[in-house]
Amino acid sequence: MTRAAVGAFVAAAVLVGSPAVVARADTLLLQQMVPGDVAGTPFLLIERSRISHVTVTKDKSLVHRLTIRLATDPPVEIGLSCNDEAVTRQVLDALRRGGVATLDVTGRCRL
Repeated sequence: MTRAAVGAFVAAAVLVGSPAVVARADTLLLQQMVPGDVAGTPFLLIERSRISHVTVTKDKSLVHRLTIRLATDPPVEIGLSCNDEAVTRQVLDALRRGGVATLDVTGRCRL
């Protein structure tokens, strides 16, 4: 390796480890398969730092409805309907900071 190549490699390694690069937005991508002939939301990208609070309600048919309130101006609410408590907890865990980056909710939740 030449000196220039080593220098470029070291500079790239320092840049990758710098806080400016590491401090990117912590986001969650919720995705679901939507058949071609049906209207729906296939993807929802949520920036975790903007989540104000999340509420979950259960109706008589055991459907769990999540309401995600974002701290925006004006405030925005996002609604999801999930089939059961287990997938609802999985979504709640994914919404926490440091959670998974992508969650497929096909057949388990509706965006």
